[in-house]
Amino acid sequence: MTGRAGLFLAYELPDAVSAGRPADVVAAAERAEAAGVHALLLSDRPAARPGRPAAPAAIVTASVLAVRTRRIGLVVDAAPAYHEPYNLARTVASLDHVSAGRAGWRVVTGPDPEADANHRREGADPVDGRAAREAEFVPLLRDLWDTWEDGAFVHEKDTGRFIDPGRVRVLDHRGPALRVRGPLNLVRPPQGHPVVLAPAGHPVLAREADVLLAGSPEAAAAADRPVLATVTPFVAGTEADAQEVHARAGAPRSDADAAVLVGDGPSVARRLLEWADRASLHGFTLRFPQPEGVEAFTALALPALRAAGGLVDGHGPATLRGHLGLARPENRIVARLTAAGTERSRPR
Repeated sequence: MTGRAGLFLAYELPDAVSAGRPADVVAAAERAEAAGVHALLLSDRPAARPGRPAAPAAIVTASVLAVRTRRIGLVVDAAPAYHEPYNLARTVASLDHVSAGRAGWRVVTGPDPEADANHRREGADPVDGRAAREAEFVPLLRDLWDTWEDGAFVHEKDTGRFIDPGRVRVLDHRGPALRVRGPLNLVRPPQGHPVVLAPAGHPVLAREADVLLAGSPEAAAAADRPVLATVTPFVAGTEADAQEVHARAGAPRSDADAAVLVGDGPSVARRLLEWADRASLHGFTLRFPQPEGVEAFTALALPALRAAGGLVDGHGPATLRGHLGLARPENRIVARLTAAGTERSRPR
């Protein structure tokens, strides 16, 4: 982390937008990018929600948005319990290539009975060994992203040599829960590693993440990497109108999952800045129950934040790591081999 000034803001779009017409999702992403929002969080649950429409798979939506936007980060949900590490590493790396370095992965944890029921097969149940699988999963994906060293694709047309095999590595991972040979079948992502976001309270994943996700800002704590707290804002032109919007939504209250913030644009912006200062937050993920909430926050609170100098320039670095002030990571496999003084491992 390089200590950039200002807040990082990510929008988690409402179900009514993400499950709506593709043109509406694209329009929402383009408006957020134009307003200087730094990332979109695309939720994804592999189970039906009775009575509610489901959005397309997050990775599909992100791929569409990648070619319709230029700077906004695209973060997709995926649970280790429901994905094979090689396929997920390949998919998220592909998104990073397609988006020119704007991909992120929000690690989804914990039991989900409906989703668990959709991923059982003979000899395998996502409930069994969940913790052991999660402990291996993030480091394994990072290693898969590093199986191609930077510069491995040499493009020597005169000699017909396009790949330097000495820079491509067999991983041959054999852990308690997972076995993957590797290497990945595409070159190292533009960001080195797509950005990994994980719950701040998870005892294992928090150590492996690039960005920590807290619930309420009141529960957030300073850390050695960016911390984003979750807020559900209800914003209107006046305090009274904001209270009415909040009441129409059922008057939700703050809890450990997210803080509820009600007010006009300047007061909401002021409270976000106060929270960030008190808890040493890098920024916020903003969760909107309704599409109107996105529009109101963008029109009323974002200008107030920008006027107060409280927003990272969303028109600055074009990668998600750049928005977050994160450096491009070194190649972990190269570092280990160098430290051990061993020969490079080549594909056979």
